Amino acid sequence: MTRATSVGTMALVCFLLSPAAEAFEVSGLAMPESFIVDRLRGEYYISNVAGDPVGKDGHGFITKLDATGNVIARKFIDSTREAPLHAPKGLAIVGDYLFVADIDHLKGYEKHSGRLRFDLDLTAYGAVSLTDVTRDAQGNLYVSDRQGNFIAKIEPIRAYAISILARGAQLGRPNGLAVNPKTDRLVMVNGEEGRLYEVAADGRVNPLVNHTFKDVGGVDFDAAGNLYLSSITGGTIYKVTEEGAVSVIAEHLVTPADIGVDRRNHLLLIPSFDGNSVMTLTLP
Repeated sequence: MTRATSVGTMALVCFLLSPAAEAFEVSGLAMPESFIVDRLRGEYYISNVAGDPVGKDGHGFITKLDATGNVIARKFIDSTREAPLHAPKGLAIVGDYLFVADIDHLKGYEKHSGRLRFDLDLTAYGAVSLTDVTRDAQGNLYVSDRQGNFIAKIEPIRAYAISILARGAQLGRPNGLAVNPKTDRLVMVNGEEGRLYEVAADGRVNPLVNHTFKDVGGVDFDAAGNLYLSSITGGTIYKVTEEGAVSVIAEHLVTPADIGVDRRNHLLLIPSFDGNSVMTLTLP
């Protein structure tokens, strides 16, 4: 059986791949950059740049899907809310809040209502183009800035205190971020070299695998600690095992951007930036 969802028609088209999970595809988006799941509720969120990736044009929006991939709202959050949303990229969820990296601000919204609750201005820390955001097991947030060449740490339990975890040439234009669910260690994609690094609590960066990837963007882990990363211009998804073995699990994709993993349903979440769509693939 084949189903697919067009945001314009709200008609759903999905591919039944296993008894445990149903893969789906959603079209009619606008430059989708990040695609994540709410691991408590099973709902999905997609950031849409919908304009200049570094411009403050107010065109960005967040799409919300239900747990089966049906569109709840194409523009669940946009600039008609309390504050402009310009070019949203990385997404992360902590508790009841959805956090969005938007150029030089990290914004936090109520995930059930879409209401803006936090707006953290990172310009004083050198923010130019915030790229990705992830969280650790304690709920701390980490934000990368590819142009500003830094990774910031935000601590909700300390009134959202902001500090710079790492900065400088050793980061090599940090792009995608993820935290290993087995080790709680932060992993960074080095956009300049196409390499993977672990970032220690003291900001030191250490190579993770001896492999170079082409134009790598998004990265995430499955529950077993396997890592997945996307080559945007290469149209490829790679898998890296805990032992460091690298393999290709998907190719010939259209600009796969900031991927995510739905660990409960064993789904890889793939936004197609130029394809204006998202899709999921069932993982082994």
